[in-house]
Amino acid sequence: MKLKLDKNKTVLEFTIGIISMLLVSTILIQVKSVDEYKKSDIENLREDEVKTQISMYKDKYEEAEEQYKNNQNKISEYQNTQNENQKASSLIDEELKQSEALIGLTDMKGEGVIITLNNTKDNQYTSENIRDLINELKYGGAEAISINGNRIINLMDIVTINNTFIVMDGGRTRLDSPYEVKAIGDRKYLTSTLNMKNSGFVDLMKSSNLEIQVKESDNVTINKYNGTLKNDYMKEVK
Repeated sequence: MKLKLDKNKTVLEFTIGIISMLLVSTILIQVKSVDEYKKSDIENLREDEVKTQISMYKDKYEEAEEQYKNNQNKISEYQNTQNENQKASSLIDEELKQSEALIGLTDMKGEGVIITLNNTKDNQYTSENIRDLINELKYGGAEAISINGNRIINLMDIVTINNTFIVMDGGRTRLDSPYEVKAIGDRKYLTSTLNMKNSGFVDLMKSSNLEIQVKESDNVTINKYNGTLKNDYMKEVK
């Protein structure tokens, strides 16, 4: 009887042990499932955060790239404007130099002619003769003219005083024979203009018993006008 009881006890203990193991295994499985669920949630949460961060960085990158492009465009605009301003400034400087050259405010150098006029015992040059010479040189394309080292500018007066001597530039400069007239321009054309048969300045002066010599040169230098330009009556029209 006792043996039977021990056997039943053993079976019961074994059964209880098996049941206990099953219960523990079930608990462990449930705990593991919960842990895995939490871990998955955390990983999913981190992945979402990473995606959000990536999206934010992408937006910031695109914004920075757009700003960079805008800045590059502005820099290009500034450079173009600067280049245009430099070109405009260069054009203005060039026009200013040309204007100053035309009105006689810069030294000039180039090919041209040198004309020497001498009075004779039979006749002498007048202010009208010199004005005619200047006009003929301008007609021949002279770009700059001087008399005895004095630059000729537009509206300059050349007159004879008491039929004795010639003055120019409002009487500030007196001219005496021999008169050396320099002109910068096409030397061949200037020479041919002055030497036109019968009607040219050279023939007319020789026919008046006056001495004249025309010499071509590759290196004629004419200094700038050293007087003061005045506009006493001219005013800008607005």
